[in-house]
Amino acid sequence: MLNASLVDIPQPFIDPIGSLVEALGIACLSIPRPQTPHTIAIVTDSKRRCIALMRFPTLTETSIHAIVGHSSLLPDAHSIVLVSVRSCTPISTSDPELLQHCTHIVENAGLHLLDWAVIGTGGIYCPRSLTESADPWSPISSCL
Repeated sequence: MLNASLVDIPQPFIDPIGSLVEALGIACLSIPRPQTPHTIAIVTDSKRRCIALMRFPTLTETSIHAIVGHSSLLPDAHSIVLVSVRSCTPISTSDPELLQHCTHIVENAGLHLLDWAVIGTGGIYCPRSLTESADPWSPISSCL
């Protein structure tokens, strides 16, 4: 099994993002200290190479439109990885519905929501784990 660390951050426009660990490594580059609630969007091309890293307010049914709008302006945009930072426990009971809504909005714009991770006090989790969604990362390259 391959092992990744946060030191192994893929280079923008060059290296593909092959795991959630690598995506989180990229997102950590833009998390301010002290942490405040917000969402980071990693926009990738068709080869999963990072082409943009943007910070937005907390992810909601409304803010996803701004994320999609800014991502759609990039000529090679193909997919988006969202990383939300919360100042409380990461898990929210409304996350499965928000995930479904965001997936629908992103797909309507011709993009793909690759994954969504939430960082909060006490840990990290993926809202897709509360649904029947498949893991989008190759089992060979993921290590978390």
